[in-house]
Amino acid sequence: MQRVDPLFAIYRSRADKLLAEFWVVHVVAAALAGVAAALFTPLGWWVVPLAVVAACGLAAGELAVGERRLRKLLVGASSSELDPPDEPRLANVVDGVCLLVGVPVPELAVAPSSAVNATAFGRRPDQSTVVVTKGLLDSLNRIELEAVVARLATQIRDGRAAYLTTAVTTVGLPALLWPALWPLVQARTEREAGTGSDFHDDAEAVRLTRYPPGLANALESMTSAGVRSDAPRVTWPLWLADPRSAETAAPDDLPDYRADLETRVAVLREF
Repeated sequence: MQRVDPLFAIYRSRADKLLAEFWVVHVVAAALAGVAAALFTPLGWWVVPLAVVAACGLAAGELAVGERRLRKLLVGASSSELDPPDEPRLANVVDGVCLLVGVPVPELAVAPSSAVNATAFGRRPDQSTVVVTKGLLDSLNRIELEAVVARLATQIRDGRAAYLTTAVTTVGLPALLWPALWPLVQARTEREAGTGSDFHDDAEAVRLTRYPPGLANALESMTSAGVRSDAPRVTWPLWLADPRSAETAAPDDLPDYRADLETRVAVLREF
């Protein structure tokens, strides 16, 4: 029997709970609405199962729309989804790191942004996508790029990328569809995103590359060049560096679950 990594099992369990909660909310709300309709209108009790079936269809549709919306925001029409020949250095690094980490090679996309940042998303490790900005590709050398890809690949392997994707597309779904609703879901979404640690994920990446300065140098490049993303705030937990992390940003301006880049670099320098 194949051994399941304990961390992956934890994140998978949390993702499953979020999905179960999402479905239960829809079904219970529909059942209550159906009961009310049966009691106070002439429709009869047949409306209850009909409402539940309709709610299940609505929930499934919302999950599909949420995932497509997230992909559009992170990849977007202005980004370019890559075949390996399009960006051979990136494709070669990703192939090598994924072989080392033991995860399927994800789809690749390059966002035409001068910011230096990257993200990995997808509800399953075998259906993941890695997005890097053009600024990141232009700013990092091969060793630094390898460190960043290792950081993303370990999140895919550990199930954290899948968990965060699930959180954003369930708890954060209202803000994903209508960014103005972010204040309504901010506290819960950021609490769900806070179940991991930048320091732990950084350590896992350098454990694979065996070269802490690679990731430290990459994070320093992010600090100097900027990591700001144009994507809505609900997607920010998915980025390798929180878009609020900037040279002029104080650590107190970051949410509790994210560490500032300067501190992350200092920790990596101590390895």
